[in-house]
Order: sequence, then structure tokens, then C-alpha cells
Amino acid sequence: MHVPEEIRAEAAALIDHHALGLWKPNDADRRAAVALYRFLETGQPLTGEQIRSAVAHAETAADADERLLKLLRETAGLLDEGPAAEGPAGRDAVDHVCLLLDALALSRPTAQ
Repeated sequence: MHVPEEIRAEAAALIDHHALGLWKPNDADRRAAVALYRFLETGQPLTGEQIRSAVAHAETAADADERLLKLLRETAGLLDEGPAAEGPAGRDAVDHVCLLLDALALSRPTAQ
């Protein structure tokens, strides 16, 4: 079972690390976030399948951040569980992941 509170806490931690400059997403991280962000712009809710597709593409990049990929895999699993994702804790967890995706997708690429 994918625990919504743990997903929310990890998403919040990554948001904080990104905002404080402690974590700088690389191009693979941003590409995964942009792919999911573009879907979010349609107004449709994320699905586990969409997240797994973005993760599969990011996993082929050797430099993708494992912590982000793990969070996205956990979120996909939560969304697959239906009722757990639709409850208040599940919605809060997914909302935090979406906030993280927004922040990553809108961030500037790191200087190489």
C-alpha cells in the first residue's frame, strides 16, 4: 500500500529543497516534470499510467534523480488504488506532487 502521508511529506521535502537551492533538478528531472505538467494543464487528473510513462522515459536518462523517480512511482501506485487516492489524505498527497511538478517544470535549467 502506498501511504499518502509519506508521499505528501516527501513531495513537501523536495519542494523545500528545491526552493532553498539544496536540490537542483537536472534535465532528466525537468523533462519528466514537464511531460506531466503539460498533461495537468489540460485540467484532467493524473493517472498512474501517465506517471509511469514519464518515469519510464526519465529512467532511461542516467542522471535522473532517484528520489524524484521513487516519489513518482509511489504516486502512480497510490493513484492506482482508487479509494485511497480519492480520500482527503490521498488528494492532499497528489496535490503536493502536482505542486512539485509545477515548480520543476517552470524552473530554469541548471547551467552546465
